Amino acid sequence: MTRRLLLSCALAVLAGAWAVPARADQIVWSYSVTPDSAVVKSTSGLSAVRVIGEPLGSGTGDSDVVLASLSTISKSAAADALGTASYSLAVKLTDESSGASGVLTFGGAFGGTISSGSAHVTNAFTGLTTQSITLGANKYTVTLGDYLHPSAPGSTLQGGIGASVSVQSSDSVGHPASVPEPASLVLAGLGCSALLFRRLRRRFRPTVA
Repeated sequence: MTRRLLLSCALAVLAGAWAVPARADQIVWSYSVTPDSAVVKSTSGLSAVRVIGEPLGSGTGDSDVVLASLSTISKSAAADALGTASYSLAVKLTDESSGASGVLTFGGAFGGTISSGSAHVTNAFTGLTTQSITLGANKYTVTLGDYLHPSAPGSTLQGGIGASVSVQSSDSVGHPASVPEPASLVLAGLGCSALLFRRLRRRFRPTVA
């Protein structure tokens, strides 16, 4: 009986250990960004903001990323108004463990002015700035973040649009998966030890003549 109890306790502890999934910070993913237009033109068509999406980036767990780099071009000597120069970015996420992919689309509009020697480009995000998608067993949430304005045409310094990606492990219905704490396994082991001790104590209790 003692051997059977010991075996049952060992199996219970091992089952608990195997049930612990990978932590969220170990989830590996990749992403790519495709703008709807590589060149977002001003009202006159003489100036534009060049948008280059990230061709292939990767991350592990939560991470800040760059979605696109920005630069300016212009044929105008005077300040050329951009007006409301709309754009969109299609962000494709891929969950590496499952191979599942999905696309989230974000929008914005450039404003301000550009000339051949200057750039004062503003940006306003339109629509939802935070979106989520479940891929495989993980939920990904992308939030638009920093905007770095581009410099004058010909400058080596570029602007950019950034975002933050957070990852949460989830079950098949999209709820957060329960992750057993290491302390739970310790308590399970202590419980088994206590039961075994009591069993042995009863077995070897001295008899009174």
